[in-house]
Amino acid sequence: MRAYDFLTELTLPKNKWELVISTADKHEVSDELIQLVRTAYSSTEQGSFVRSVKDVLASDWLVIDCDNDPDIDGAIFYRGPRANEHWSGYKIQGTGHDGSGKSKLEVTKKKIELLSQPGWWCESSHAARQVMLKRGVKVVTDVTLLRQLFNDPTLHMIDDKTYIRHIPSGEIVETVFGNPIVRGT
Repeated sequence: MRAYDFLTELTLPKNKWELVISTADKHEVSDELIQLVRTAYSSTEQGSFVRSVKDVLASDWLVIDCDNDPDIDGAIFYRGPRANEHWSGYKIQGTGHDGSGKSKLEVTKKKIELLSQPGWWCESSHAARQVMLKRGVKVVTDVTLLRQLFNDPTLHMIDDKTYIRHIPSGEIVETVFGNPIVRGT
């Protein structure tokens, strides 16, 4: 390793969540983050949209190193509202982990902590939905709020917690957890 590489390498404290802010740091750890996301979504049909460095750069990332090696073990990625969206706060877009029980637990605990704060929210389906329900995370059930959140008047509830909404690639069945804040339109 060259001295320059050593000086610019991202180092993380053990067992403490850190925000990866700089574009350079995101570039540096993009392969690692992509692999963590692939591991977390390996059993889901659609997987995740995070497949390239471009996808990594578009989000903010909270990361943790929770074992003996220096690698990132868990991640949560999120974003703020886009210009055409009428909400405030942060949407958790997904998670990543190395497959270990410890990293899965740390990611779940941090996600639940974030979702308890005003403005933080996520959509979940499949196993992630079941984990959030089991942990008692607040479910958003107000169909009017959900339609405003996604600017989708066709969104409709399947049951008291689950809805169908339209996206460019088709329909998705999801549940919103957390505390989204919808701004006046």
